[in-house]
Amino acid sequence: MLEQSIDNALSDISGEHEATLSRKQIAIKEREKELLDIARTVVAREGFAQLTMDKVAAASPYSKGTVYNHFNSKEDLIAALAIEALSRELPMFKRALDFNGTSREKCIAMHAGYFVFSQLEPILAMCALVSRTPAVTEKSAPSRLQKLDQLEEIAVAIGDAFVQAGLDAGDLAMRDDVSKDNIVFANWAMGFGTNALVNNAQHSSCVSRQLNTNIVLMNINFLLDGLGWKPLSTEFDYQQTWDRAQRELFSEEIALLNQYSEM
Repeated sequence: MLEQSIDNALSDISGEHEATLSRKQIAIKEREKELLDIARTVVAREGFAQLTMDKVAAASPYSKGTVYNHFNSKEDLIAALAIEALSRELPMFKRALDFNGTSREKCIAMHAGYFVFSQLEPILAMCALVSRTPAVTEKSAPSRLQKLDQLEEIAVAIGDAFVQAGLDAGDLAMRDDVSKDNIVFANWAMGFGTNALVNNAQHSSCVSRQLNTNIVLMNINFLLDGLGWKPLSTEFDYQQTWDRAQRELFSEEIALLNQYSEM
């Protein structure tokens, strides 16, 4: 039921299916994707602060006016990148819900997918935070922010489903001082924060001395053990779960990541 509602929501947000689009609409979508790819390249090279509409236009075969027809500001570009990020992350999270394992293994599988995406698309992964700063939200198109809100609601619904699976299986028991919302947020904060540090602060001694371990999984186990989500990491080898999830659920993304590392 949840999976179908998520599919429907993603379909509504993305608009009509490709087969029903006119040639002009397809051309517009392709041009927008091209401009987003250019923006991502600029951010990768110079950082979010140095992204400008002039740089995107200069690196494209289009005029600045054409670029502004698609995006009203660089902040609108960042919001569009965040939409792309969530549109690609959510199907990966859905796969984890169907993973063959305990409720905690499903949650671990979700974090394994989040890690793979963060490694594959570090710029897009950071857009979840940057797109929600006042500087960006105040200058982004309202329709763009509405799409972003809808995608985030789906992400929260998926997070709720992982927690509910734990409760239904008896693997997780709620404490009086902790809500389901708290657990969903803690998972996102731990996953996003650890991935962001691994990707962006490797020269920090605090981070660099952890790089020989699966620090993302370790931190997630700290969190889930603290919640008493069974089986505890002292009772089960979640590295095997992590490896199996990457192999069974995210093999295509892993293959792409390996290709990029060889370039």
